Amino acid sequence: MYEYQAPDGEVYGPYEEEQLLEFVKGSRMNGNSLVRKHGEEEEWTPLSQVEDLSYICREAATQETPVLSAAPTHAVQPTTVDGEIEKPGKATAIAINTLVGGILALLLGISGIFGYFLFVIGTIGFGLCMFPIILLPIYSLVLGVMALIKGIQLLGSDPIPAYETAKTTSVMQIVNIICGDGINTTLGILNLVFLNDPEVKEWVRSQGGKI
Repeated sequence: MYEYQAPDGEVYGPYEEEQLLEFVKGSRMNGNSLVRKHGEEEEWTPLSQVEDLSYICREAATQETPVLSAAPTHAVQPTTVDGEIEKPGKATAIAINTLVGGILALLLGISGIFGYFLFVIGTIGFGLCMFPIILLPIYSLVLGVMALIKGIQLLGSDPIPAYETAKTTSVMQIVNIICGDGINTTLGILNLVFLNDPEVKEWVRSQGGKI
């Protein structure tokens, strides 16, 4: 049996070798801890240097540290009101982005077409040679009408069917960059991100729809 001298000079023990092993495993002692045989007045010796006890440090070092299992993760539950899932803010943002984008695209398309005809008149018909360029403002005009209607539907009393097809309008908004419409491109990207949000999908699903 062995005694143990703590750093403050206090002597504890006697202890069996098995107890010393448990102390080392529990980090209450280490290889530098001073020990000596019980009942003998020999000098205190570090545990790792005692021939009969050196195995304790080796065994403790090879002892596998138990791996704590990670705490289970839980999906964030959507906000509910009276048992029904509340419409998330991102769903409302999709509707507003679509409506605003439609208005901007409509104005851009109208101004583009009007500007083209002024150019034709100003060049005494020469501008007709550049007729294909009018396709760009026409696309913006078509997008504006579609997005405006879609935005109104998304803000209406039965918006779920509109949410199910909102990705098409969002892609068209992104494509409108060909008309120099960076705002609609940004709004379209945001809408696609929001439409893929789990909270928005769960809300649409709870209303009988699917996106």
